[in-house]
Amino acid sequence: MTKLSFLAPYAVNYSPVKAQFGHSEEQANPLRFTEPYSVNTSPLTIRFEGSDVDTTVGVFTQTDWDSQKSVGVLSESAWQSKRVTPFVEIVCPAIRLKVVTYELVCTWQPSLFRKGNEVVYAFAQLKPIFSKITLADTTLSRVSSELRTIWSASSNIMTTTSFSWFGMLASSIVDTNWDSSASTIATKIKIAYAPREPEYICVWASHPLPGIVHMAFEQASNPPLEMRFEIPDKICYWGLPGGLIRSGDDVPTLDRKIPIEPQIQRAYIMQPTITCKRLSDDTDILITSFSHSLERGQFAATGSIRFCSRIDMERAIGHEIIVSINGYEYVVICEQPSTSNNFNSASYSASIRGRFALLSTPYARETNYTNPTAKTLAGIMSDTLTNTGWTIDNQMVDYAIPKGAFSYRGLTPASALLRVAQSIGGILDFDDINKTVSVIPEWPVTPWDTDNAVCDVILNDSLILEHNTRQTVSPEHTAVFVRGEQQGVACKVKRTGTLGDQYAYDVVDSLITDNQAARQRGTCELARSGSKQISEIRTKLTASLPPIRPGMLIGIRYSDSLYKATCDSASISASINAQGAITVNQIIRVVSNA
Repeated sequence: MTKLSFLAPYAVNYSPVKAQFGHSEEQANPLRFTEPYSVNTSPLTIRFEGSDVDTTVGVFTQTDWDSQKSVGVLSESAWQSKRVTPFVEIVCPAIRLKVVTYELVCTWQPSLFRKGNEVVYAFAQLKPIFSKITLADTTLSRVSSELRTIWSASSNIMTTTSFSWFGMLASSIVDTNWDSSASTIATKIKIAYAPREPEYICVWASHPLPGIVHMAFEQASNPPLEMRFEIPDKICYWGLPGGLIRSGDDVPTLDRKIPIEPQIQRAYIMQPTITCKRLSDDTDILITSFSHSLERGQFAATGSIRFCSRIDMERAIGHEIIVSINGYEYVVICEQPSTSNNFNSASYSASIRGRFALLSTPYARETNYTNPTAKTLAGIMSDTLTNTGWTIDNQMVDYAIPKGAFSYRGLTPASALLRVAQSIGGILDFDDINKTVSVIPEWPVTPWDTDNAVCDVILNDSLILEHNTRQTVSPEHTAVFVRGEQQGVACKVKRTGTLGDQYAYDVVDSLITDNQAARQRGTCELARSGSKQISEIRTKLTASLPPIRPGMLIGIRYSDSLYKATCDSASISASINAQGAITVNQIIRVVSNA
């Protein structure tokens, strides 16, 4: 058996192995490879039928190989009467190779004759060469086309091996070690794009992100590294169809404030309506006029109502009535009736208050309160409305209040909640239909920062029926000290962008137990100071212009200018004349820095 071993890769594009029998170099059949090599073993094996010979000749060849990009194998053979010569030409590709077996099977004539030291075999009959080539590729798909490559190199290396035969049969095995490295040919990325069906999606719990982990064992670790190979837990959830967003996640909403701005029209068609019913039994009550007013700093709206007859007044006194004006509903308490008699005429009217007035005198009893445990600001507010049927909506910054820090004596629930709101610079806003009271800042936008704020409502001059302005003069403050009591804090609140050297009167309140409380109360005190411009605007109540609430930031647009101010009070008035014509107006008072 003859073995050929190569210690280094080829440096040229020609195979360094040439197997020759005798001296003929006739052409033979080509060889075809279907898969690349992946080992460093020569793919060439030559066997002759019969038993192994007694003596083998070893051939050692050392040649450098070069990495190639294609594979071409050509096997050419031509048979004569007494000798056979196969020619094998092999090129190594630039990929990892596997074992390729090349097998020749021939039938030899038993008789031999010797010519000198050379043994010559005479063939009685010939058989075709049987070639078997196996190529396995773990990274590339099978290529069915045949590729023939012409080898070009700076120099050709040809190795010729001569074999001397002894005995009747000869066997030769040539082994070649191949050395090559794989290279990336192409990269294919697959992206799924389509709405998917609903399904259960499972993820690993407490599992690291996919990636490469580098482990080094040349140094000791303190503490030792623990490696767990058990299967981690899975968390499965039901994924909704239509996209790749998890159904259980909280997707943030678009926090974008869009102001209410009625369209500018040449003419506005008004079809006002007024209805009044008793809330308990839905009894109709006829009225001729209605007014409803709410200011900052009040715990209930106030107003008046005029009835068509004495019977209507008696039906409404002491009851909750619901008044609908242009589709907007108001729930009020009818109290304190009054009668006016003139010659050939009589009028019946009463004063009204908002529904939240049921929590004040004379409908609710005065109570005392001290927080028995540490609570938050929202918890204190909820305690004041216990067993009243009203719910609290706190829009102020919440903070902690220590045990026993807050107390009051002789206050109704409405008065107590108003005191809590005023202690931190807030006001009350009501939803009489749903019995919800909101605590909002007295100045949601500070007067010196209105230019950068987005308005809640924008009024254009086509909807403004009347606009009156006046100014008040008062000193402007840029800093204020806000203090608590026994368990409170003391803070200096300064207006941004100023020196903070114009101090207002100190503020002391038992609810100032946190920096957030001091900041909110101090901001309110500084916003109240300074000269103010007060404007009273009369406008309409339409579907595109709802009732304006105190605390809103109002924009008044004249031509190309926009004037911003904070709503201080808002009132609605509706009346019916003798001909049955209905007139509805809303009047607002806005305040801004002069």
